[in-house]
Amino acid sequence: MPRLQSGVWKHFTPAIKDGRETYMCNYCSKTNSKNATKMQMHLDKCKEYSVFSQQSPGPDGSSSASIPVPSSSFLPSSTPGGGGQFLIDSVDQGSQAFADECLARAVYATGSPLSLTDDVYWRRFFGVLRPAYCPPTRQALSLHLLDCEYERVQGQVHRAIGKADCVAVVSGGWAVAGGAAVRYVVSTPLPLFYKSEAREERASIGEALKAVIGEVGPQRVFAVVTDDAPDMAAAWAQVEEAFPHVSAVGCTAFGLRRLFDEVAAQPSLRALGQRAEQVARYVRERPALAETFRHWQSSKIRGGAAALLSAPPAAAACPGADWTGALGVFDGLLEGQATLQEMALSPTLDVEAAVRSSLQDAAFWKGVASSRNLLSLVGNHIEHARREDAVLSGVVETFGQLRYHLGAALPGSALHGGEQKAVAAALDRCQAFCVKPIHAAAYMLDPKHVGQQTLSGEQINSAYFVISNISHHLHLDQGKVLASFARFSAKEGLWKGGGIWSSCQHVSPSTWWKGLCSSEPLSAVASAILQIPPTTAACQALDARLAEAKARGGGAGGVAAERLERLVAVQTNLRVLEPSEHDFASPESEEEVKVSFESETQ
Repeated sequence: MPRLQSGVWKHFTPAIKDGRETYMCNYCSKTNSKNATKMQMHLDKCKEYSVFSQQSPGPDGSSSASIPVPSSSFLPSSTPGGGGQFLIDSVDQGSQAFADECLARAVYATGSPLSLTDDVYWRRFFGVLRPAYCPPTRQALSLHLLDCEYERVQGQVHRAIGKADCVAVVSGGWAVAGGAAVRYVVSTPLPLFYKSEAREERASIGEALKAVIGEVGPQRVFAVVTDDAPDMAAAWAQVEEAFPHVSAVGCTAFGLRRLFDEVAAQPSLRALGQRAEQVARYVRERPALAETFRHWQSSKIRGGAAALLSAPPAAAACPGADWTGALGVFDGLLEGQATLQEMALSPTLDVEAAVRSSLQDAAFWKGVASSRNLLSLVGNHIEHARREDAVLSGVVETFGQLRYHLGAALPGSALHGGEQKAVAAALDRCQAFCVKPIHAAAYMLDPKHVGQQTLSGEQINSAYFVISNISHHLHLDQGKVLASFARFSAKEGLWKGGGIWSSCQHVSPSTWWKGLCSSEPLSAVASAILQIPPTTAACQALDARLAEAKARGGGAGGVAAERLERLVAVQTNLRVLEPSEHDFASPESEEEVKVSFESETQ
């Protein structure tokens, strides 16, 4: 085996281990100290390197190697008779770089571990596909390949934003106590991760939002969607003053989650919840009772016992968290109510008197059922608001339904009169935060809601103002736009036939306006408003992916913590953006590759 003492360094990648500089073999991933002699001795013994040690550079800078492969009818033989067992393969620098790029992109987009290429089975698989190809190391995937892909993807993001005629800036992280970063997503309406910045870099929320609007392009931004940080109302005023055509929108999921927390915090409901938790914990923590409950519950085909016997997760203040954690105890008790009441009556079971009394108390069970229903009313709307297909026009309808159902549920709940008034006041605050004139305009422009008279006169007037304001920004004749709106509302002209109305059930409202009503002056205004997202769910999804990566111990494959955000940004945007032609464009045509391959193996 030839010795390459002078070029030994190129076969190793610098790394830091336990605070000292080491060098990792690019072939077997073992680390060595910074010693050329020891590194060369390692190469001489490295089985993975032995395949590549016979490579010799060609005149074009390519490398070729004799690689033993199984004889197959579809592989050209190295001998004229076809009986040879060696295939002469080569990979030039351009092909190697292109393959590395494609492999890295696949790893990032699918969330695969960056250590994938260190695994011996994957390396053997790559060797079968292309014997001379050397896959990148984990360090390469987490460093320069990640940087290159991040810059490429962000370039696509900026081009997509530049092509969009109307976008919304979504910002999350302001309301998270102790949060270190604020994230920005630009909805085109595809949710594209735009950037993240340290919280301390922006002392004023309003100034930060205005700066991002300026970067994206004020002429194409029609809304900012934010969480409910304490200073957010003042920030909204600054944004709307600087950009009169931009509407500030509060995240519906955040508002509803705050309402959920205020309902759950009412003294009567909190006391009932503590009593319910005491009963559930008593059964759960006593093996004999837990086993009896599990056996009786399953033997009488009453459903599983997991809900009661599993410790409920703690409720979190983030709208991205699972709100059902606060309902776990109520659900578990109601699911096993019949079994628990039988256990309370059994003379053979040792049940504490206070717990036995609760299980036999009809008022306790009535309170559990009514409280569970009350919290579910709000919780179900949280889930609906966080759905990917949630639209701005649906927020008005959500609060109409919520107000109606809460009004019916409160009188029969476990809350007394003063607490019921407190919940009603909380609902008013929530609606004031979540429903703005832009929501009323979206509701009136959504073809699914035409003819439904649910808005107040004040809301209708505010919607007209929004429509006129955006018309002015788009340099449209406001009179013609409002005349178009009148025909739309009366179902006249273009909207006279029934077919156009049935079609709105199969496409998004903005697509309906762009695709079928583009000839109307109102179309540009309607499509801009109806593309605005109702929540900051895209930012919450980013935070969730980051938290998951950190929980895995520094990310997939051991990527450094400070690079996790870059990795998550690439993954998020790759899942949203359509692959470009460049992603599939080989450096050479298939015919050129075939001729080159056959000529090298003759």
